Amino acid sequence: MASEPVDAGWRVALVIKDAIHRYGIEGMLRATALTASSRHLGFGEEDIRGCDGKGLDILLAAAADLEAEHIRGAVRELCGRGPALLLLLDGPDALDAPWIATCGAKGFLDWSALEPRALADAVSDVMAGKFYVSAGLAQRLVTRAGQVSTSGPSQRIPAGAALTPRELQVLRLIADGLSNKQVSRRLLISEHGVKRLVGSILAKLNCPNRTLAVVRAKDNGLLVA
Repeated sequence: MASEPVDAGWRVALVIKDAIHRYGIEGMLRATALTASSRHLGFGEEDIRGCDGKGLDILLAAAADLEAEHIRGAVRELCGRGPALLLLLDGPDALDAPWIATCGAKGFLDWSALEPRALADAVSDVMAGKFYVSAGLAQRLVTRAGQVSTSGPSQRIPAGAALTPRELQVLRLIADGLSNKQVSRRLLISEHGVKRLVGSILAKLNCPNRTLAVVRAKDNGLLVA
């Protein structure tokens, strides 16, 4: 079901099984005045795979609806063709799902904090190349970053000791919300080189994604202003 288009804005597709939740979000999207259109893709694997991704900017999905691997696979394929994935989570505990770290989402929104302003902020940040995390979910990430692994406190990263100057430079730009392409342009290096540096940063900080790497680096004093 498509909303009435406005003069300008982002084009959003929804993969949300619950019709009431879906209609509520469509209303919020219209209220933000940020979207040019929104539509429901349907929830079946074929419905999702049947979308070519053209003309879409954001795919907004409920994480609880993506428990089946074949549905997640269809969503990953669609996002690989263009739209950025923004996930709605049922509270901080949803971050513990094993697939969350590798789903490729560009932002996480907590259902309990969902209202037009938060949705507008999430859409704006994601489309600006920033990684958006709701306040409650961000607190959970910070708490997790500060936890000591079972191997003992020696794994905690000493400030400035683990990363090279170039890796720290890349990490600071990531913390500022820049994408790999933007980092590449800023540092005048290839995008492949940026990806290699990001991979090294994630490995050294023992993090599954850029967001957790940033909060862990801040927690360990690596990103002191």
